[in-house]
Amino acid sequence: MVRTLQGALLSDPWLMSHPHILTMRDGLAWKGEKVYVPQSLRVEVLRRGHDVKSAGHFGFLKTLHLLKRQFWWPGMKTDVEKYVRECSMCATTKPRIGKPSGLLQQVSDPNRLWKEIGMDFIVDLPASHGNTVISTVIDLFSKQAHVIPCKGLPSARQLTKLFITHIYRLHGVPHHIISDRGVQFTTRFWRNFITSISSSQGLSSTFHPSTNGAAERANAMAERYLRCYINYQQTNWADLLPFAEVAYNNTIHSSTGFTPFRVVHGIEFAPIPECPQGDPGSQQPHDWVLQIKSVWKSVKKGITESGTVI
Repeated sequence: MVRTLQGALLSDPWLMSHPHILTMRDGLAWKGEKVYVPQSLRVEVLRRGHDVKSAGHFGFLKTLHLLKRQFWWPGMKTDVEKYVRECSMCATTKPRIGKPSGLLQQVSDPNRLWKEIGMDFIVDLPASHGNTVISTVIDLFSKQAHVIPCKGLPSARQLTKLFITHIYRLHGVPHHIISDRGVQFTTRFWRNFITSISSSQGLSSTFHPSTNGAAERANAMAERYLRCYINYQQTNWADLLPFAEVAYNNTIHSSTGFTPFRVVHGIEFAPIPECPQGDPGSQQPHDWVLQIKSVWKSVKKGITESGTVI
C-alpha cells in the first residue's frame, strides 16, 4: 500500500495544484501527522476503512473517526458520508427500528476498568463449528466487549468455566455482574460462585430490561456485524466473532467519546496497519500514565453526563 500511495502521488492533480500545503516525508505527503490520500486511491481507502472485516460496516461518524486517525484529504468528511450512505450492505443490514424498551437505567457508577460488567446471550443460531450461542460480556466503564461462541446455552457450571477462561484470566474479578434472570444466573451454583470470588450480582427486572442495556447493545452489534459478513449457509459466524470484537472495540463509543481500545490500552488500531502513522514524538512512561488518566477522567465525565452507564 505504501508503494501504491507513493506512485499515485506522482500524478495526483490536487497535490500538483497545492504543492506547499503538504510536507513530503519518506516518499509520502503529510498533513501534520496524517498521510495524504491521492484522489485515485480514496475509494480503496474508504473500502478498507468501512467494508473489510476489521472495519465492520459501521456508520458515517464511526467510519470517519476511524479513518481520520491515519489519513487526510480535502473533502474527506463529505466522501465518507457519501460512501457510507451508498453502501448497499449497510442499507440491507441496518438496525431494525422497533418499540423502544424504555429509558436506560443508571444502575451503577463504574470508575475503573472491568469493575462492573454486563453479561447476556444470543441464542438459537445456526450451528457454526458446533456452536449455537454467543455469550456477550461488556465492561460498563470502557465499553470493551468480548463475544464468545458457545456450544449451546451454558449451564451455571459451564458459565463459571467460561467466566474464568475469558474474563477473570484477562481482567480479574469484577465487583458487580449484571445479567438477565436466565436460569444459569439464578441457580445456587452460580450465586455461590459469585460469593466465593467476593463479587455481587444484579438481575434485570421484567419491568426494566434495559438495566442490562450495555450487553443488549453488544448483542445488537454482533448480530448486525454477522449479517454483513456471514456466508450463504450461515455456518461461518463463529470464525467471524474475533473480527467483530476487534471492530467493535476499535470504534468510538458515543457515551465515552473514545474507543474501548483507547480507554483500556491507551492506543488504537490503525485502519490500514501497513501504512505509516504519524509520530507523536517520544513519550515517557510518566506522560503515558497522565494521558491514560486524562482519558479515564473524560470517560467518567461522559458516563455521568449521559445519565447512564449502559
